Amino acid sequence: MITMYAWPSTADGPDALPMVHFTTDDQSSGEFTPEGTPVWMFDGAIRDGGWAEFSDFEGWSTPAEGWQAFYRREDDLLAVTGPGACEGWYQGKLGADAAWVTAAGEQQSVVLLAAPVQHPSLYAYAVEAGAGFALLVPLAVI
Repeated sequence: MITMYAWPSTADGPDALPMVHFTTDDQSSGEFTPEGTPVWMFDGAIRDGGWAEFSDFEGWSTPAEGWQAFYRREDDLLAVTGPGACEGWYQGKLGADAAWVTAAGEQQSVVLLAAPVQHPSLYAYAVEAGAGFALLVPLAVI
């Protein structure tokens, strides 16, 4: 079983978007490319789910088809599901602060971020390497 972790953050600015970074402890799927490079555990799910490289703003800045998310304030629960291999993507506590909850309630959408890194502080390095992915998902806040 894969244990996925989620870290909330909020983009700066007057129309701040809530974001959630996803990662796991184990990054490798156990498969290798013909060149011997380990295949990232989420490689297939990223392709199946319609994710775009973070640098491709046009690719991820419109709501993703087949995705939905909800956030329940009373117990800080985030549930996210998508198409194909992304069905049941995440369900668990988020640890969202007041700024994130406010932005989520105002925007009614969330930017999902994923990369083969073990902590969101390393996401920028993954983006530079072309391995950071994003998706805009409709979000219901209850």
